Amino acid sequence: MMNGVLLSSGHDAISIPLSRRLEFNQSLVTLYADADATPLMEFILDCRPEG
Repeated sequence: MMNGVLLSSGHDAISIPLSRRLEFNQSLVTLYADADATPLMEFILDCRPEG
């Protein structure tokens, strides 16, 4: 759903590489446990397409 919102707004889709699945999951744990989205947002920004 996130990618649909991004694409409809003129932004590229975000793809989480399988090789970084653990890092993504750890960022989600931090979000839920500490109400801190910073690691998740940094991770997503790092995964955005180049260009």
